[in-house]
Amino acid sequence: MLLRQFEMPWRTAYESYSAAVWALCIAGLAYVWYTTSVPDLPFYYLGAIACCFLLFNLIRAWEIWRLKWSLGGKGISFISDEQLKHKVTDKKGEGGTSLWFGKGFDWTPVHTQRVYEIKRADPEDFYPPKMIMWMIEQWTGEKVGANTVEYIGAPWIHGVNGSEEDLYVPIQNLIGNTLLIGTTRCGKTRFLELIAEMAIELGYTVISIDPKGDQPYETSLKAACKQAGREKDFVRFHLAFPGQSARIDPLKNYTNPSDLASRIAALMPGGDKSSSFRDFAWGVLNAIVMGQLAVGEKPSLVGIRSYIDNGVADLLMRVTLQFFDRALPPNWEPEVAAYARTLKQTKGKKGMEEGEILVRQSLHLLLDYYLDMVVPRGLRDEAVEALATIYKHDSAHYSKMVANLVPILGMLTTGELGSLLSPNPRDVSDTRPMTDLASLIRANSVVSIGLDSLANKTISSAVGSMLLSDLTSVAAAIYNYGGNHKIFLLVDEASEVVNDPYVAMLNKSAGSGFINVAAIQTIPDLAARFESMDKARQMLGNFNNLVAMRIKDRVSQDFVTETFGQTYVYTQQKIHATSSSTEKTITHFTGSVQERVTEALEDVLPPDVLGQLPNWQYIAAVSGGRLIKGRLPIINHPGQ
Repeated sequence: MLLRQFEMPWRTAYESYSAAVWALCIAGLAYVWYTTSVPDLPFYYLGAIACCFLLFNLIRAWEIWRLKWSLGGKGISFISDEQLKHKVTDKKGEGGTSLWFGKGFDWTPVHTQRVYEIKRADPEDFYPPKMIMWMIEQWTGEKVGANTVEYIGAPWIHGVNGSEEDLYVPIQNLIGNTLLIGTTRCGKTRFLELIAEMAIELGYTVISIDPKGDQPYETSLKAACKQAGREKDFVRFHLAFPGQSARIDPLKNYTNPSDLASRIAALMPGGDKSSSFRDFAWGVLNAIVMGQLAVGEKPSLVGIRSYIDNGVADLLMRVTLQFFDRALPPNWEPEVAAYARTLKQTKGKKGMEEGEILVRQSLHLLLDYYLDMVVPRGLRDEAVEALATIYKHDSAHYSKMVANLVPILGMLTTGELGSLLSPNPRDVSDTRPMTDLASLIRANSVVSIGLDSLANKTISSAVGSMLLSDLTSVAAAIYNYGGNHKIFLLVDEASEVVNDPYVAMLNKSAGSGFINVAAIQTIPDLAARFESMDKARQMLGNFNNLVAMRIKDRVSQDFVTETFGQTYVYTQQKIHATSSSTEKTITHFTGSVQERVTEALEDVLPPDVLGQLPNWQYIAAVSGGRLIKGRLPIINHPGQ
């Protein structure tokens, strides 16, 4: 039994022939009525009936022609800042609670059926006659306009519905994370731009991370802030323009000091063979961070690099003295001096003389005293022991194990980049704003982060990864300690910067008010980033909403079609058969004509159709399974 009524959507509009016949009938009735003296009443009744049938068939024919005309698609559309403002704020019953996703329609099994039918032929074969095309264009005021050589993609995909309307998605449903996937130059950045501008208009915090550092995108964000009266909220961070950027400390926010070590160690090259090097580097970084915090020194990339390059002796000395001053009696120096004399007598160690000055200058003496006299009392300090381990480590082996860490820190702390990522509050000559991501969120800012990946992909990836880790710590703090924030985090080319902390954010940040939107080109890009397809799948599993633009690689196509699910597609079959027999006369034969409709479970959208989507068009699964087909406009900003 068919689950829904089947009708070939691209059939000939036979109703137009019926309409023509009824028109002739009306004309004949009018002629007879005019030329004879037959009573008027029968002609009125017959004429009314004929007009009803004429109108019915014309409407049916027009619907078919209108649907077939729509296969020509639509060209690029534009929208102004003011129009976009009204789209997002004036929607009756939804103003401020939903985002506008362009124009389109809800995708149903009917549209899937139409796609499979049209794939069996050339879409242009289904166009109505040119005269009808012209009449429709005159009636609607629209032109097909998309059937040009310059047009990228298949325009008929959006035309399978015949009409379109404004599409709205509740903001509440976007908290479940949104993945935007599409090949290069298909409109992903423009989609992010649209979301960002609406979020700005609604007063949300917006943090945009763009590895490319797209200038039109940044300009659009700034223009949107001006349109919304939030010019002071705009903050720029761009690696290609350090002199015009705010200074952001990526190590300012953390839940545990070890988070900072993990944040930096994660920048090292991955792989199983490198795990031992990464673990060793993490231990070094963690010890330095603990030491800096113990002496009241703010951890920074520049400071950490200095201790790795020059050794931790000075830091270890200050940490040890600080611990002794805090944990031991006030007269601990004479005790150490007496301990030094004992060492000289029993162990033959030289250079151990009395006096506070020498005691506070001899690191070896202090460490020996710590191990022999302090630890047995049950007094221990984690920072002292961690730094002491590094201090006593073989120097050649130490240099080998941190060999991959040193160049990364060197890149992040050299020149202008060093002052951007390790701002010095004591440097009064630097007038650039100095801030951190937690402060920007509290200030309800609009932050544009450009990483200039085309110039240096390594630095871009490292900075982006640290900023995402920083945001994860901020999200954790908001979740644990509360905060009334709604933050749109938009990450373009996410496969260049994502990391394990970002995956954790996707998994748990909904309670922190983060609305995550990540854009990627292909799923293999994610797999290459994580060096594991399973890890990439883990990240993908945290996205409740999927927006698919034009996709060319099969792995990504299969993922999207798997997400969209399947539905039943009907196939009409016509069978003609004839037969003859030699047992009867030569003219004797039999024949049969059969017509049957079968159903089969197929993908809601064939994978190859995803590779034909025009620029700025998409199909999306949102709000827990709702499928929509949309078309995005290009935003026109005044003065651009």
